[in-house]
Amino acid sequence: MRRVFTIAAVLMLLGCFALCAFAAEDAMLAGVDGALVAVSFRGDTDAAAPNSLKAIEAAFNLGADWVSVSVQKTDDGAFVLLEDAPLPHQLDTDRSAAADCELAELQTLHYRNANGTVSDEPVATLEQALALAAGKGGLILDNAWAFRDEINALIGSRSVAVPVCLRTLDSAKKALQWQRDSGTKLYVLPVYKGNVVFNAIAHWNCLSAAKQPLAQFQSKNYFNVFYQKFTDKHFGTTFATAALAPMYDPDLCGQRSDDAVGWDDLISRGFSAIETGNIRGLAAYIAQCAAEREALAALRWPGDYPELSDYSDASAARYLEAKTAADEAFLNGRASLSQLQDAESALRTAPRQLVPAGEKDTQKGSFNLTGGKIAVIVIFGALLLGFDVFVYKKKKKT
Repeated sequence: MRRVFTIAAVLMLLGCFALCAFAAEDAMLAGVDGALVAVSFRGDTDAAAPNSLKAIEAAFNLGADWVSVSVQKTDDGAFVLLEDAPLPHQLDTDRSAAADCELAELQTLHYRNANGTVSDEPVATLEQALALAAGKGGLILDNAWAFRDEINALIGSRSVAVPVCLRTLDSAKKALQWQRDSGTKLYVLPVYKGNVVFNAIAHWNCLSAAKQPLAQFQSKNYFNVFYQKFTDKHFGTTFATAALAPMYDPDLCGQRSDDAVGWDDLISRGFSAIETGNIRGLAAYIAQCAAEREALAALRWPGDYPELSDYSDASAARYLEAKTAADEAFLNGRASLSQLQDAESALRTAPRQLVPAGEKDTQKGSFNLTGGKIAVIVIFGALLLGFDVFVYKKKKKT
C-alpha cells in the first residue's frame, strides 16, 4: 500500500508541474510577419489631460497606431470626448452629465489632468479628434455604440477618411451584422470576455474573416483559455487582424502589469496589439524590439557560415536548430523582446558549441519537460496507480 501512496504523491507533484508548464508556454496568434500595434488609452496622459486633443496628438507623435477615447452626446446632439462618469471628476464644473449640457457650455470648460488638477485644455469634440487623427492613426471610440448610426452618418460625411473602431460588448456576429446592414466605413471592436475556447475561436474567426483591424480578448483570470498555448492551433495567422490586450486595467488582462513585464508576457503568448495607459513606455519597449531585431539580423547573416560538414552531426543539428529559431523570431514582426533576446543568445552561442568531426561530442541534447510530456507521464502513472489499487483490493479480499 505504501507504493500506492508514493505513486499518488508523485502524480500530484507532476500535475502541479504540468499546470505551470502549460501556463508558461507561449500562445496564440503569433505570425511570421506584421508588426506590433500600439494603442494609447486616452492619449499620452503624462503630457496632457485624458481625452484632450493635446494628449491624443502627443500619443500619435510617440508612435501610437490607435488612440482610444470616450464619447458622450450633448443635449443639442453634438459628440464630445468625455467619460461616462460625473462631469466634476473630469471638468472644472459642478454640472452632472454631458447630456444635460449644450456644446457651447461644455466648450467653455476644461479637462482635469490625471492627478485631478484643472488643465488649460478645453473639451474636445469628436469632429476635432477626427481632424487631428487624419494621416496619423486611428481612433477607438468607447461608449459610442448606442450612437453608432449617428456617428456613422457624421463620419460618413467627411472627405478625409480616418480609421475608426466602435468598441462594443455585443457579440461579434451582432456587431458585424450591423456593419453589413448599415454599409458603414466604421470598424467594429466587440469584446470577448468568456473562458470557453470554442467561443474564443469563433470570436477570432468572425473578426479576422471580416478583416477587422483588432480583435479584443479580456479577462480577470490569469489562466484564461486565450492566454494558453493549447488554443494556438485553433487560431490562424492573419495580419489584417491583431489580437488586442487591454492592459491599462489589471482586471482586463489577467492581473498583469501595464509595463514591459506585462507587455512582454502577453506578446510572447501571441497578442500583437497592446492598449496601454503608458504609451511612452510602450514606445520605448517597441524601440528595444527594433534594436534587438537589428542585432539578430547581424548574427543571421554573418558573411561566412560555418561549413557544417566539418563538424559532428549532433552539433551541426544544434546549430541549425538555433539558426531556424532565430529565423522564425526575426521574421515574426510581432515577436516579443524576450523572444528576440533568447533567439540572439542561442544563435550567438551555437557556433562555439560546434564539435569538429571525429572528436567526441560531450554535449547531449536537452530534454524539455513540456506540459504535454508531463501529461503523458501523469496518465501513465494514473494507470499504474489504478492497477496497484486493483491488485491491493484483490489481495485484501483473498
